[in-house]
Amino acid sequence: MGSGVAALLAASLPLAASPINVTNQTTASLNTDDALFFTLATYGFAVDAAAFGLSPYPAVVSFGFVSSSPGPGGLFDAMLETPSGSVIAAFPGPLEFVPAQYQGAYYSGPVGELEASFTLSPALSQQLFSGATAVLVLQNLGPTASVGLSSYTIPQDLTVSLSEGGLTTGSPVVEATLDDPPPPGGVPEPGSGWLLAGGAALCWAAAAAMKRVRRRKRQKPNAA
Repeated sequence: MGSGVAALLAASLPLAASPINVTNQTTASLNTDDALFFTLATYGFAVDAAAFGLSPYPAVVSFGFVSSSPGPGGLFDAMLETPSGSVIAAFPGPLEFVPAQYQGAYYSGPVGELEASFTLSPALSQQLFSGATAVLVLQNLGPTASVGLSSYTIPQDLTVSLSEGGLTTGSPVVEATLDDPPPPGGVPEPGSGWLLAGGAALCWAAAAAMKRVRRRKRQKPNAA
């Protein structure tokens, strides 16, 4: 295929959107299959564990994510992964927001909350927590959902706890991003059979590379 034709086909394909930084936002709107990626600072657990002679790798990971009451409807998936996405562990789910009470410096009252926890094997915990950070992913499986508690930023809505041998340490959120890819577009009008085949191949490749979350969702998570 000539470079001019290839360039024309590539230009006609939809481009994958860059993740949207929502660290300083108080609310975020998630379309179906969109996801929030929370980068967690996890190195503090190893420091605290060393002081007590414990393993630097937590055995239990728990989280709670709050939103304005009663929280959006629909279901969500939750996953914990390495920054590269090479190791993924799924929380039991799917999850949905449930009524809860929240008490904080800027807001006290009813909220909707997603919460879950899981126990990790020593080997999987070591894979997930060998670095200084890990990533918690919340993916919207239902219709468009608006999340967030207006008195706080999106990272402040998430609480993560790491536990091992009686020690429990919070894991602060460093950054929050929203993966909001555009929907796949149609195949460009072909001028011949081979152009159709080439265009379809390029379209398939673009669609396969477009959605990071969907790729990871299809990948079988590591056993927790």
